[in-house]
Amino acid sequence: MLPVIIGTSGCYEKTGPVLGPPFDPPQPEAVAPLPSAAQVAWQRQEMAAFLHFGMNTFTNKEQGDGSESPTLFNPTTLDARQWMTVLRNGGFREALLTAKHHDGFCLWQTECTPYSVAASPFQDGKGDVVRQFVDAAHEGNVRVALAVSPLDRHDSRYGTPAYQGFFECQLRELLSNYGTIDELWLWGLAQGSPSFDWVAIRDFVHGLSPQTLVEFANAAPLPVSELRSIGLSSPSTPPPPSDQSSVQSPGGNAATPVYIPAEAVYAVRPGWFWHASNDDQVKTVDQLVDYYFDSVGRNSLLRLNVPPDTRGLLPDPDVTVLNQLGRAIDALYRTNLANGQMATADSVFQDLALYAAASAVDGKLDTFWAAGVGQTTGRLEVDLGGLRSFGLISIQEPIALGERATEHHVEARANGIWTTIATGTAIGERKLHRLGAATGDRVALVITGSRGAPAISEFGIYEAPAAAAP
Repeated sequence: MLPVIIGTSGCYEKTGPVLGPPFDPPQPEAVAPLPSAAQVAWQRQEMAAFLHFGMNTFTNKEQGDGSESPTLFNPTTLDARQWMTVLRNGGFREALLTAKHHDGFCLWQTECTPYSVAASPFQDGKGDVVRQFVDAAHEGNVRVALAVSPLDRHDSRYGTPAYQGFFECQLRELLSNYGTIDELWLWGLAQGSPSFDWVAIRDFVHGLSPQTLVEFANAAPLPVSELRSIGLSSPSTPPPPSDQSSVQSPGGNAATPVYIPAEAVYAVRPGWFWHASNDDQVKTVDQLVDYYFDSVGRNSLLRLNVPPDTRGLLPDPDVTVLNQLGRAIDALYRTNLANGQMATADSVFQDLALYAAASAVDGKLDTFWAAGVGQTTGRLEVDLGGLRSFGLISIQEPIALGERATEHHVEARANGIWTTIATGTAIGERKLHRLGAATGDRVALVITGSRGAPAISEFGIYEAPAAAAP
């Protein structure tokens, strides 16, 4: 230890070498376009819920026409804490509530329209579903998102210039009176509806709440929105490579690329709102796991709709399957054969130990292997210490530095022979390769195309429950 003498004047002297400022290691170059901090946080959660709840819950409809009486809305035992407990058990870290659906009925105490919970018998007209939802989410450490329909089948101003101000009135209340709102989700308009100034709406939202991410759910050209929906997709038909990447060129190949991460939206039931007749048609846990691989495993967020019932609770069949889903996902990642094993790479950024191959198998997302300057290919190899069987490969990039890989494959060595066991394009937040079964004593990630020097924060090789590759 170096002795230090401190004088009354605040000056000091040291014996031995003079200490310089703390070492600030160089960092691999970021690859534009870069995500915002809010986009990174949104992608890292990987799973979010959609809660369709409102007038349609009580009329047994999927879409209302705006003529339904507010007296029909009366959840008897609404408990948003129950929602959050169930969602967290299922692995969800964000909840999206339909604050207003297309019928125009508002689930909060609003001064913009009389068509709201204030005119309902719910808690003697004093109930506020949005307030209870937001408070429960904040209490449960769940991110808050609100879905607000620009289409309004109740208000007579819809379709006139006056409607824009009316809609902004609703957004102002939601973004000013309920604390932090992480995401605002807006539907597209019905066919034949008047045009909407989406840019003005986005700028209005950011003026009130700069941290709120705006998604227009395919309602407008992508540059307007910070998030995008790739809609429903099938596990047997993966999205095209352009959809799997967060790097998008909405105006065509000549346009400047922008960073717009994706979500894939699914429903736990046949419809979006709760219907008693659907209680025996809830998706199985195996189907939900397929959805997980189809979305999270392809660099998209999984947005799963789970609708509350007329009591204001998530129904028992849905609760059961979400509990199963949480356990099933935990089981996928229970045993990582790569964790802490010896790893090597064909190049390392400035030969710094900080970016060595070992950083990709240390179980930490904030460390990463980075290839040498100027490289657009790379090989990361893990020694499993003997012949092992595995069923799942998980790959993650340090997305704060930009999405990088465009082509990659995975190889396994058994009996001295290397075999390609999986291929893919973009990696991004997470790429999952679901294997029927594989064995090897060494496994390699081979990046054959990249928008910059390859970088991998985690390369996992999991002894997951065997399942047939989709």
